[in-house]
Amino acid sequence: MWFVHWMLGLSFYIAMSISVWIEGADTILQSQSPFQDITLSAPSIRTMLGVPLFILASGIQHDCHAYLASLPKYTLPDHPIFHTAVCPHYTTECVIYLSLAMLGAPKGAWINRTIFAGLVFVAINLGVTASTTKVYYMKRFGKEKVEYRWKMIPLVY
Repeated sequence: MWFVHWMLGLSFYIAMSISVWIEGADTILQSQSPFQDITLSAPSIRTMLGVPLFILASGIQHDCHAYLASLPKYTLPDHPIFHTAVCPHYTTECVIYLSLAMLGAPKGAWINRTIFAGLVFVAINLGVTASTTKVYYMKRFGKEKVEYRWKMIPLVY
């Protein structure tokens, strides 16, 4: 991995952690007791959408990574999920961030803007990487084997 890319990722995770902490600090400081705000109630629509989305995307991403790890080095992925997109694991990463943005939304909002900003960064960063991956695959394995595959998001990019 390129050193600058590694530093960019490390900086992103540090900035996201600090941003989410700052955003939630006010809520934590308003609470008298850490357990007073815990209530048992029916899940919201946001929760009923966000949790299964998170679990599904995490499972698919795990399967993609497990498959990629099992391949011999410098092999074109041939698993069915890789037939539509060059980097479906990047798609699932974005879906994970989307589900977290939904689940972390403040009361009265559908999305947590801080986590959504992280999603935008991740989508752009991984989109660039998916584009270079497709170019690499075309050079290494031949254009005809990869040209019909989307880079990251089927039917979009």
